[in-house]
Amino acid sequence: MIWTNGLLRSVVWLGAAGVYAYLKKPAGASLSAIRLDAPGWLGASLVGAGLGLHCWSNVVLARAEPAAGQAPAALVAAGPYRFVRNPIYLAGISLLLGVGLLYAPWRAADLVAPVVLLAFFHLRIVRFEEPALRKRFGASYDDYCGRVPRWLPRLPIGRVAQQGGATDGAPRR
Repeated sequence: MIWTNGLLRSVVWLGAAGVYAYLKKPAGASLSAIRLDAPGWLGASLVGAGLGLHCWSNVVLARAEPAAGQAPAALVAAGPYRFVRNPIYLAGISLLLGVGLLYAPWRAADLVAPVVLLAFFHLRIVRFEEPALRKRFGASYDDYCGRVPRWLPRLPIGRVAQQGGATDGAPRR
C-alpha cells in the first residue's frame, strides 16, 4: 500500500501525456505516427528523459513514505532530489513538452500547456509547498534549499568553481 501515492502520481502525469499524445496525433493515425525529423527526435528525447526522471523520482519518494497516505518522516534528499527539489514536476513538464514536439505540425501553442503548468507549479510550490516543508523540517529544509536548486540542476563546472576546485594547486578566492 505504500506505493499508492506513487501510482496516483504516475496515473496523473502519464495519463496527461497519453491524452495529450492522443489529441496531438494526426487524425486517423495511430500514436506511433510520430515525426522523424529533428523536433521529433528532440521530443522523443524529452519524453524518454521525462519518463526516466518520473520513475526514478517516484521510486525514491515512495520508498521514503512510511505508510499509504502519510508524508515521509524525514526530508527526501536522495536520488534525483539531490539535483533538483521538484523532479516529479520537472519530469511531467518534460513529458508534455516532448509529446508536443513528437507530432506534426508543431505550433507555438504546443508550448502553452507546459509553460502554464510550470507557472502554476512554481506559484504553488513557492506559496504553499515550500512554506509547509520549511515549517515541518525547519533548518534542515533551509540547508537543502541552499544546496539544491528548485528547477534546473547546477552544472558540475559551477560546483567545482564554488568548492574551490583548482586544478593547478593554487587556492582560489
